[in-house]
Amino acid sequence: VDPTIDWANPNRFPPPSPPFIPFPPGCPEAQFPVPLVTHLHGGENPSAFDGHPEAWFTANGITGPKFETRHYTYPNKQEQTTLWYHDHALGITRLNVLAGLAGFYLLRDPKDKLAKHLPSGEFEIPLLIQDRSFNTDGSFFYDQVGVNPDIHPYWVPEFFGDTIVVNGKVWPNLNVKPRKYRFRMLNGSNARFYHLSLSNNQPFTQIGSDGGYLPETAELTSLLIAPAERADVIIDFSKLAPGTKLILRNDANA
Repeated sequence: VDPTIDWANPNRFPPPSPPFIPFPPGCPEAQFPVPLVTHLHGGENPSAFDGHPEAWFTANGITGPKFETRHYTYPNKQEQTTLWYHDHALGITRLNVLAGLAGFYLLRDPKDKLAKHLPSGEFEIPLLIQDRSFNTDGSFFYDQVGVNPDIHPYWVPEFFGDTIVVNGKVWPNLNVKPRKYRFRMLNGSNARFYHLSLSNNQPFTQIGSDGGYLPETAELTSLLIAPAERADVIIDFSKLAPGTKLILRNDANA
């Protein structure tokens, strides 16, 4: 944690002055307890349940200045869509999301007349795409030297990892059957855009985005998806020969 920027600061640790101690150890007083607050990204919720960055709380009962409750109620009255949740604590969201505090929240409508025509069950798969970097022992690497170390010693405003993980696994494999699949794609990266395509240049169909179904389906051969953006996609594997290997490629900048 870089306590020289505005952040949750559960111990009310005073901002350090230069010369700054390299990390580690940095400022141990700022590393624990960890402040958290859940934000349901794209959710239409009352402000008390929206995950205000200053409504954070800790496991041992410390709370932020905007804290109201740690028990959230989501009305789920908006159009069915692909939502996601992530930590939103002030000044450390990037670190808590890197640590794994993010996931899907799929909102369904029992009156949805289209759902019965779409792949479901084992054929509907969420894909949380993120970039990470690792140390040689397998732990996460996050740059510990800030972009302006004379002012903010540890703060790196953007993160670009050298490894892609999907649903928490590095470059995973998925065995599919010769049929259509529905993929709920989410870019859960800090700053990286993805320009996605299949290695055989096979077209696919986008049926939805952040707010639910598209007015009309879109036939694509590639998909550009920004951080926090979602895409609801149908891919048909029925015409491929058994044993065919496809790679979901990314050739976006950075």
